[in-house]
This record gives sequence, C-alpha cells and structure tokens, in this order.
Amino acid sequence: MAAPDAPKWEVQLDTWKDLGVEEAEFLEQLWRSKELRGSLRCRGQVYVFDIEKMTQTNTISNKVRTIRRIGPASEEATNDVPEIARCKSQSMEVALVVEVWLAGEWKRLAKEESNEIVRHQEKGETAFEFSSRGTSYIIDLRHMTQTNVKSNRTRTIRIVDRFAAPEAMGFDAFRLAFRERSTDGKALTLEDMRNSWPDEGDPTLLDLTVKSVLKEMGLRGNSGLVDMTEWDHFWALERDGPSHVSAQEVNEQLALALKKDPQVLGRMQMHFEAAAAEFGREGAEEPVLSSQGLLRACERLVASPQNVLEKQWAAELIRKHQADGEVLEEDETLNYYDFLNVMLGRKRFKVHLWMYDISDGFAERWSWLLLGQSFKGIWHTGVVVEWPDKSSEFWFGGKLFDSIPGSTPFGIPKEKRFLGYTYKRRGEVWDYVTRHCAAEFTRENYDVLTHNCNHFSDKLSLFLRNDHIPDEIRKQPELVMETVTARALRPLLNRYL
Repeated sequence: MAAPDAPKWEVQLDTWKDLGVEEAEFLEQLWRSKELRGSLRCRGQVYVFDIEKMTQTNTISNKVRTIRRIGPASEEATNDVPEIARCKSQSMEVALVVEVWLAGEWKRLAKEESNEIVRHQEKGETAFEFSSRGTSYIIDLRHMTQTNVKSNRTRTIRIVDRFAAPEAMGFDAFRLAFRERSTDGKALTLEDMRNSWPDEGDPTLLDLTVKSVLKEMGLRGNSGLVDMTEWDHFWALERDGPSHVSAQEVNEQLALALKKDPQVLGRMQMHFEAAAAEFGREGAEEPVLSSQGLLRACERLVASPQNVLEKQWAAELIRKHQADGEVLEEDETLNYYDFLNVMLGRKRFKVHLWMYDISDGFAERWSWLLLGQSFKGIWHTGVVVEWPDKSSEFWFGGKLFDSIPGSTPFGIPKEKRFLGYTYKRRGEVWDYVTRHCAAEFTRENYDVLTHNCNHFSDKLSLFLRNDHIPDEIRKQPELVMETVTARALRPLLNRYL
C-alpha cells in the first residue's frame, strides 16, 4: 500500500478515477526519469503513456484519455512536466520487445529492430517502413505483420513483455522440453522418446508406451517421427482439452486439414499465441483469448495478403457471427482447445444442471431435525443442453427421457446451475445416451443411494464436459444415508422415487 503522502495518478473517465497500482508505479518512475513516453502491458492491454501531453493511449482500441498526477501532501493536481523529464534520453530500456514467427516458433528480433518498432507504436503509428541490415520492411501494427519489401514475404509479429517468463506465453515451455529431448532439434524419434521416458522397469512395456504416445502425437502420419508443432499441440490439448476423446475429435479434423496444407497446424498455434498475447486475460494461468480478441484475429487473417487455409475458416466464422451471432458470446474466453474447435467450425453449447427439490421445501425446513443434517433440497436433476434449434433436458425417471426443458413432471426447478460448455451435437449426445446409458439406467436397477437420477446426470456431464456435477448433489444420497432414519426408509424411497 502506498504511503499516505505518496503521489497519486488518475485517469479521466466520466470522472477522475485512480489508476491501478501497477500503472501508478510505472508512471511515477517515468515521471522521475528522463523519458517522456513509455509502454506498459497491463490487464491484457498495451498502453502508451505520454508524460509531456499527460495522456494514456490504448494501442489496441486507439482510445486516448487524459491523466494527471496529484502530488504528495497539499500539492495541487498538475499536468506540469518536471524539468528533468524534458531532457529526452535513450537511457531507459524499452520494456516491450517484438518477436516474429519463423520456422514454427517465435524468434526475437534484434534489439535495434525491436526498439524501433516499439517507438513507432508509442507514437501512435500503425503502418510504417524501416530498414535494418540493408533490408527494408513494412510494419503493419493493425494486422501485426512484417513484410519484406524486396521479397514481398509477410510474417506475423507479436509484441511481448521483455521480462515475462517463457511459460507466460504458454507454448514456450513445451518448445523448451522438445529441444531437451530431440537429438537434432527438428524431430522426436522413437529413440529420443525412449531415452527421455521415465524408467518403467519393463523394456517391453516402455517400448509399447512410447510407440503409443508417438502415434497419438503424430498427425501427419510420419511413422516414428514427431515435429515440434505436433509435440506442442499434444501437450496443449492435454492441458486445455476436457477429455482424451475430445482431443481425438479435434485431431481427426486437423489431420484432414494437414493433408491439404502441411503447415496449417503451426500457423494455428502462431495465430492463437499472437492473439492471446494481445487480447488475452490478465492473470490467467494458461493463455486464453477473449471472444472479441478472436474476432479481431480473424479480421486480420481475412485482411492479410496470404491465401492460406485458415483464412477461409476465419471468413466463415466472421460471416456466421455477423449473420446471427451464433458463434461467440461477448463474455466467452477461449483456450487453445476452444480456439481450434471454433476455427474448425465447431460451435460450443451451454450446459446447465436443472435442480428440482422433490421435497417441495420440506428438506430445507425439517432435514436437520429428522436427519441431523441441513439440506436445501432433496434433489432430482436433469442436464439441459442449449442447442440453437432446440434445447433438451435429459433425465432419468425409471427410463431415460429427452424432454423440452421445463416440461418434466417435476415442475419449476429451484435452481439452474451453469456447468460449462460442450461441443457435442444433438446426434452425438442421443447416440451416447441410447448406446451407453439406456441399458444401465432402468427401473429395475434404480437405487436411491447408488443409482439414481443424479448419477445419470453425472455420467452425462462427464461425457459432455469431462467433469462431474457438483459434489453437494452427486454425493447427497451418501450423506443422507449416513443417518439411521434414512436407512430405515431406503426400501420405501426406492419404491416411490
């Protein structure tokens, strides 16, 4: 916490508002230095502060706001620039650096080149030309590209924090692990994997395990070889994907795309990383992308001169979103798994757990007296999936039902709890319910403790999202049956529930 007499920095919105601690500390350092301008990445945005003009510019939206400094104690709010700050100096190292996507990974530009681009950005310039080592480049900060004037080759660039840990960008740790294991730095072989795999004590088991993992990683069909982009993709899906089956579904579509364009996987990683760095969520443990950030990334792709496969995907995504907004919601965030699904044309659907109190309020009033524990309700649940054509409520009541939400015999739900999203389409879900659940959930094998409606909801939730329903519902029968009263009533409950 700042001292009571410490200077304070404010930004003018509708009224003057305090800037955050990070911005205030940065501005105070800038104020006392010999620099008039400086860049700061904060809350997923990049801001340029101009001490001479006392402005803050968001480099993504280009929104300019007025800032002011309120000095310590009785010092008046002021926009006067201290004399020391009027002496422009290059002594302060630029905190942001520029990286270019090259050969399947991000390469940092030379310090002079990087500083030159950042300085142009700080001046509010979005398109400019500069020369380095005898070559001229056109930089487009709207589309985040660098074009070689002579060869007309265009590459994607990103601007990142010089001092950020490699893991902060998500894939860098995977790339480091790849280099540590690969003999030639270009591909992982069966022997590379054997040498780096934990010793299982059984050579035969080790060999089978390594072969199985390599086969799963390889999307291009190169037997016994995996390149860096395949390695990165595998571990990113391990981190972000809801299940092994879900990852397989994405990989099937990607494998088809790779037959048309062998480089598309690497570029998709590039697009995601660049967009997450620019439009990501501040403080997220893994890289994620806002829905608006995805749309901005797609707009850049469509506007780019390169005629690549994902440009078609981006154009289709924008078309669908503009037509009826069916692709994205404003508050959505997407990880790498989500990004691939959306770009490949798969829509995700909301999943809710509808909770009905079959005691009709009796449990909340009397459960403590009768059972020795307090319950808000005795829950019957149904899983509701919101598909665009028609939502469905799946529930177990002697047999399995697919109903219009709200039309079940249980009336109005006491609570509708949002569980998350699924990419499963109606046909996939109904096929799973009929093939894998119908024989398991019947009137004959119903049991109020071990095999009830909530167990079905939990199993369906695992299929949809690879996650359980809340424990307070899933384990409620176990808690209830710990009481003598409930154990005595179990045969009766099995008959009537």
